[in-house]
This record gives sequence, structure tokens and C-alpha cells, in this order.
Amino acid sequence: MLRNISVRTCIILFMVCTFLLVDTLQIAFLHDLPILITCNIIYLISSLLLWWYMTCYLVVPINTVKKSIEEVAAGNLSIHISEFGNNCAGRLIPGINSLSENISALVREIRSSSQTAMTLSVQLAARSLSLSVKTEQQSASLIQTAASMDEMAASTKNNADNTRMASIQADCATQCARKGGELMVRVTENMRSITDCASQMTEIISLIDGIAFQTNILALNAAVEAARAGDHGKGFSVVAGEVRNLAHRSAEAAKNIKALIDVTHDNVRQGAAIVQEAEKKYAGDCWRLRAIKRADE
Repeated sequence: MLRNISVRTCIILFMVCTFLLVDTLQIAFLHDLPILITCNIIYLISSLLLWWYMTCYLVVPINTVKKSIEEVAAGNLSIHISEFGNNCAGRLIPGINSLSENISALVREIRSSSQTAMTLSVQLAARSLSLSVKTEQQSASLIQTAASMDEMAASTKNNADNTRMASIQADCATQCARKGGELMVRVTENMRSITDCASQMTEIISLIDGIAFQTNILALNAAVEAARAGDHGKGFSVVAGEVRNLAHRSAEAAKNIKALIDVTHDNVRQGAAIVQEAEKKYAGDCWRLRAIKRADE
């Protein structure tokens, strides 16, 4: 590399000396027309050589590097600049190519993290839909249980008026109580399943929160790389800021959904306690009905 620089320096010095020599000869032989014409021709050839050298080794490489940097700043990270050798502009090319590759790798990693967060969000929506369906089923089961209890109370009241009808109603009430007990078992199992789903959704929310945190870190790293790139990284700095905002919104949404799931989990736990209390009441009613039936017999 030093040898190439020395050769180019010698060429430039030679051209400068040629210009000075031609000027000196023009002054010395100002009245000698042939020598003056020869000096002008030498001066013209030297000027053309200097123009050609400056164009090939400075202007063209610098314009190529400038155009490539503008494309990188516009978001085209797949560009690769061919090397021009060890001239002044060519020494910038490896660093620019390395910067473009590093930024492209960060963009791919951030894109992969965003796709993972989107997949987890879809799974969370499916879990929420399943929880809603099970909650509706639980509500219908509770309504049916309340209706069965009303029928049992009416049957017990009629037993006091007519012994024979009381025996028949006791049999019906016993069957209703048995069905109600089976229904209570199913309700308890549904409550347990809903609790398990809520726990799994909480784990998914925690995973989404972690991914959002990692995405935020990646966006910060990308912003640092863009800041190091200076004016050439402004375009990517805007993209990194948008990704960081998206990660922040994802984290906030995950927190809100987690709070909603916690409230739902508490409601389900309270519903399970109510169901257990109703199951105990059912057991007591069944025992009393069996006692009435034995007394009638």
C-alpha cells in the first residue's frame, strides 16, 4: 500500500515539475515560436494526463462510494461495493461494506423477534377465545343448577301435604340431586380447566414480555450502530426507533392482558368456591331427602 502511494505521489510531483518546467521554457523561449509551440503541446499533454488520473483514481471512485452510501441510508442494505484497490477512495470500501452487513444482520434479528411475538399473540388470542367459551358454559351450568334447586324446593314443600305425593316427589328430587351432583362435578372440572388455561396464558404473557424486552435491547443496539454510522445511519435510526416503540407497546399490552387474566383468575377461583359450597348444600339436601323417603317407607 505504501508503495502504491509513493508511486502516485511521484507521478503527481512529476506532473507538477513538468508544468513548472514548461512555464519556465515558455518564459525563456518566449520569442522562439517552435519551442513555444512544443512547450504548449507538452503542457496540454501533461494537463490531459493529470485530468485522466484525477478522474480515474479520485472522481469516479468517490462518486461510486457516495452513491452506495446514499442507497444504504435509504434502506437498501443488500448493496455491496466492489473494491477499487488501495487508492484513497478504495480504502473506505471495506468499512462501508462491513457497516452494511452489520446493520442488515441486526434488521434480520429484529424481524425474527417480531415474527415470534406475532405468533405468540395469535396463540394468546386463541387461549382467550377458549376461556370465553368455557366461561359461557359455566354460566349455563350455574343457571341449570339453580333451576334444579328450585324444583327440589318445590318438591320438598309438596311432600308435607301428601305422603304418597311426597314419596314420588322425593324420588324425583333424589334423581335431580344426583344429576345436580354430577353437574357439580363437571362444573368443578371446568373450573379447574379454566384455571389451568389462565395459568398457561400468564406464562405466554411473560414470554411475550421477555421477547418485547429483548426486541427493545436489539433496537437500542441498532440505534447505537446507526449513531456510530453518523449521517449514513439516519434512515436506519428511524427504523430502530419505530421498532423500539413497537416493543414498548407490546410490553404495555402484555401487562394489561396479564392484569385482565389475573382478574379473570380471581373470579374463577371465587366461582369455584361458590360451586364447592353449593355441592355441600346438595349433599345435605340429598341426605335429608333419603331420610324423608325412609320415613315414608
